[in-house]
Amino acid sequence: MINRIYDALYIFFIVIEMILFLYVITSWFPINNRFKNLICFLIDPILVPVRYLLKHSIFNTPTADLSPVIGFVIILFLQEFFYILK
Repeated sequence: MINRIYDALYIFFIVIEMILFLYVITSWFPINNRFKNLICFLIDPILVPVRYLLKHSIFNTPTADLSPVIGFVIILFLQEFFYILK
């Protein structure tokens, strides 16, 4: 039973990684507003706290938004953590 929960969390983090990747790609290209809004709605709960922490740190850069990179690292860490617990 507990292994299924860990497997579900592992798959959940893979899906979040894909959504984050789509977010980064759609930020470079002019894409349909509806699709972009959906991706932003799904990924903003992860990126908003990271942006807040970056805003109040030494990594506050007005030229580049590093929050997707740091969000990706956090997701990878959590994914590996739940994989090891399995």
